Amino acid sequence: MNPKIDNVSEEAGLLRFTLSGVNISLANAVRRIILNDIDTVVFRTETHDVNQCKIEINTCRQHNEIVKQRLSCIPIHSTDLAHLPGNYYLEVDVANTTDHIIYVTTEQFVIKDKRTHEPLPRTEVAKIFPADTKTGAFIDFVRLRPQIGNTPGEQIKLTCEFSVATAGTSSMFNVVSKCAYAYTPDTKKSAAAWDKIESQKRSKGATVAEIEYMRRDFNAIDAQRYCVEESFDFVVGTLGVFANADIVKKACKVMEHKLRGTITKIETGAFIVEPSETTMDNCYNIVLEHEDYTLGKAIEYYLYDRYFNGDKRLTFCAFKKAHPHDDYSIIQVAYKDNVSVANITQDVATACAELVGVYTAIFGMM
Repeated sequence: MNPKIDNVSEEAGLLRFTLSGVNISLANAVRRIILNDIDTVVFRTETHDVNQCKIEINTCRQHNEIVKQRLSCIPIHSTDLAHLPGNYYLEVDVANTTDHIIYVTTEQFVIKDKRTHEPLPRTEVAKIFPADTKTGAFIDFVRLRPQIGNTPGEQIKLTCEFSVATAGTSSMFNVVSKCAYAYTPDTKKSAAAWDKIESQKRSKGATVAEIEYMRRDFNAIDAQRYCVEESFDFVVGTLGVFANADIVKKACKVMEHKLRGTITKIETGAFIVEPSETTMDNCYNIVLEHEDYTLGKAIEYYLYDRYFNGDKRLTFCAFKKAHPHDDYSIIQVAYKDNVSVANITQDVATACAELVGVYTAIFGMM
């Protein structure tokens, strides 16, 4: 494997690049991690067990659970994951004393030191909860109605701790608004295919209008079948907390951590390899605890490419996750000859070490 990144451009907040020289399983791992596994500073409010938001007063129209969910959806622009959590907390205390409806926005958010209870300067808070770069508006949080008769104006008062989590915990904590890839189109092959079709249609007496219609139809459907092998066009759009290139780098680091963690488990004897109850000889289940397709498909590809297609020591190799709720996945392998568990774990360790090199290379090219 020889990863390569080309055609890097950034426009309108979107990073575009072409990743080539790697299997689709490795490219897809980058996308999956970006969408699921990037740590970011958040407000945890989902359930009673993890909730860190304390609402003292809430007389607005939204009940407490809606208020907490809205709070969690607000991105926190802090790239230092150790700065806010444990050291500062959020405070919101706004009452409507006017004669009209007001909107509490992130502009009214106050961040205080947990030890001194002194607020951060407004300039610092504005960096953590910035205004929209295009409109200059802050994010709406809740709406407060004014006093009506003897009913006082509505009020919201709460505090909330800062935490670190990923989108895998809750989709409220995603770091991108867009992340996708597609096969790189092979324009030369598709053009050659169309020239052949056009020649056939002309020989059968097709009119210019008919050929033009068929050309548009070909470009919309059949031309998409011609792609460059092991080449993928990525697009990444950040929510604003991290730079686009940094998000890709973070994804590479997360994958490296997963791979190195697997190697550590093998070295410490904590890695699980079990005989598989199948009709295949010398068949084993490689159990990946707390891992799924991201790591499993990458290791599966290496084992398949090196030991099934390569030296033929494997007669079967496939990744399996029986149910989405399972906190483990399996790579099922069958060897041509009788092998020990130590031989299998060594093959997995070799795969992980090689894959670390791939993601280290991608990191260095971003």
